[in-house]
Amino acid sequence: MTAVTSSLGIAFNATFVALSLTIILMFFLHQLQQAQEGFVHDTDHWIDQRLIRHMQVR
Repeated sequence: MTAVTSSLGIAFNATFVALSLTIILMFFLHQLQQAQEGFVHDTDHWIDQRLIRHMQVR
């Protein structure tokens, strides 16, 4: 019985560590995605202000 309890403890610890690392990784991925979306928004705004306005169809 102690072997089963010990094995379950190890499995729980491994699962807990994996889930904790996943939460940390997902936080950084979320931050990266926000930075990328901000860059795309800023680039889109810059193109609208500086490039598209000056284009004319003749």
